[in-house]
Amino acid sequence: MLNQGIVISVQEAESIIAEKICPFSPESVPISNASGRVLVESLQSDRDLPPFNRSTFDGIALSSKALEKGQREFPIAGIGYAGSPQLALPDIESCIEIMTGAPLPDTADCVAKIEDIRIESGIAYLPDSLHLKTGYGVHPQGSDSAKGSTVLQKGCRLTAKELSVAASIGQDKLSVSTLPRISIVTTGDELVEIFKAPRPHQIRRSNDLALEVALKSAGYSQIERRHAADDPEKTESVVNSVLEQSDVVILAGGVSKGKRDYLPDALENAGFAKAFQWVSQRPGKPLWFGDSTSSERPIFVFALPGNPVSCFTCLHRYVLPALNKMSGQRPTPPRFSALASDFSFKPPLTLFLPVTLESDPTGLQVARPLPFNTSGDYVSVARTDGFLELPREDSEFPKGAAFRYFPWQT
Repeated sequence: MLNQGIVISVQEAESIIAEKICPFSPESVPISNASGRVLVESLQSDRDLPPFNRSTFDGIALSSKALEKGQREFPIAGIGYAGSPQLALPDIESCIEIMTGAPLPDTADCVAKIEDIRIESGIAYLPDSLHLKTGYGVHPQGSDSAKGSTVLQKGCRLTAKELSVAASIGQDKLSVSTLPRISIVTTGDELVEIFKAPRPHQIRRSNDLALEVALKSAGYSQIERRHAADDPEKTESVVNSVLEQSDVVILAGGVSKGKRDYLPDALENAGFAKAFQWVSQRPGKPLWFGDSTSSERPIFVFALPGNPVSCFTCLHRYVLPALNKMSGQRPTPPRFSALASDFSFKPPLTLFLPVTLESDPTGLQVARPLPFNTSGDYVSVARTDGFLELPREDSEFPKGAAFRYFPWQT
């Protein structure tokens, strides 16, 4: 067991998680089911893209050599359509009328726009003021990607633009990382269902819904939600149940020092080794992370604080990056944003400061602090775009200083 009973830094927590997690196994899925998944092998083009010299607009395809000789009238030898076989010019003194996306004849090397010319009785007339160079109006063969070159890198998350590329090279099936089975478990007798009227001492459940929506928008759709009452036997029963059917378990609440915080014991009784339980940060100091020691397959548990701001922040700072790494997603460069105003924070803790993004008069993106009232103040956080990570080594953070920025998953 690592770091038992001590408070560790944000960087130490991040490092421990990274060392313990392992990648999910790959699977092959139809391209129609691959949206949001992570590609586990690089893809190469099966031919040049574009596969021929294509016209970028409607007009006439001709040879620039004829223009250099002063020719301004060109007999039209045919019409080239997108999707039709390549036509041939009988000689460089001729042209073909061509549509956007159609292949150019081999001896043609430029295209005059239809609006810049005049066509009468099968002859195209170019004004003396129109000057065309080789390659004008032409999308050259292989200029996007040559045959055999990599068009999609291993580790990319497949969105519409990546799937469009995969489709263009004939990849009707894709090798992607398996979607993890994720269980979200809330705890606490004070929580009631959304549709129920809470008593004066109760609140409605919201953490599990917020976690589920954020996870799904990040590409993780296999999610089940459960709730555990404040009872040690019931807590252990729920924990054992979700462990049988989960790859990742996210617990909300019950990991601090309260007399009814039964989760740490339940997890260790279920065969989980605690890596850490306390992190020097605000919000979210009680953060339990561990993995299975007795199961045949790896299972990872993130036990997040129960307060909504702490829970949501820790999901973005630790859980989502860990899931992305397990999925084989390539690391994204850290984002930074500058403070829009001076800010002070005295306790020697890393502060996750909720902010709204705005632009200053120079066009620079800046982050406007919107401190939360308490770690239960989810109403204020709903008005923010993300949070800045302010280092615990400092207490004064001047306007214009840049810090790492984490956007909320939407």
